[in-house]
Amino acid sequence: MRILSLVVMLSLAAVGYAADQAAIDQVLPLETFDEYPPASFPEQWKARGDETEARGVYQVAEEGGDRFLHARAEKQDVQIGLSHVFQPKEFPLLRWRWRVDQLPSGGDERAVKTNDSAAGVYVIFDSRIVPRVIKYVWSSTLPVGTHFESPVYWRAKVVVLQSGASRLKEWLPETVNVYQDYKDLFGTEPGEVQGIAVLTDADSTASVAEADYDDFTLLPAAAVPAEEAKGAVARLSPTPAAAQ
Repeated sequence: MRILSLVVMLSLAAVGYAADQAAIDQVLPLETFDEYPPASFPEQWKARGDETEARGVYQVAEEGGDRFLHARAEKQDVQIGLSHVFQPKEFPLLRWRWRVDQLPSGGDERAVKTNDSAAGVYVIFDSRIVPRVIKYVWSSTLPVGTHFESPVYWRAKVVVLQSGASRLKEWLPETVNVYQDYKDLFGTEPGEVQGIAVLTDADSTASVAEADYDDFTLLPAAAVPAEEAKGAVARLSPTPAAAQ
């Protein structure tokens, strides 16, 4: 199972960090990819599954002096994760930017047979054995704001942040309140965040997906504006329960 395998991988990684109390009022960079040479695999990230395949799908790229993670999946499904333990109530905001070059044809994350996303960012909470997970996606077909239980793991929720081809090849910034989203989606207080992961996949649709990721950053509670404090689930006007 994808999520459980990822959490086991994260628990074995030597990159787990506890949030430094001295940094509670500061921005905390998680990953900029600047330290890795172009065309290399980001070594602090660990593969779920076949490491050789992961190294083919995910590589650091460079444009105009800026380095970022490039992902291209051809009928593939391989995920990589970065271990970093922190308290979501102290660092509720996760920021990053992403860009999609190619959507998996007919991707619809609500069903196993079409469960492909051009870009997905996971936040892994609570237990390392049976975690709860929020997956934020750039979907091929689902409307922005849609949220639902993952068809492949009952303790994961999927939230659509971007959708379709209208903004392909454009870098878009995202800010999500993982603390508030967890409470809205699971109805309880979250435990520690264990890490994050990314997935660009196209195996279920037997197609191609291509995307870029960069500048993963945590921000403290003091930096949460009123709008962002609502969380993506509330802020993006999710679809009614009947459509989930």
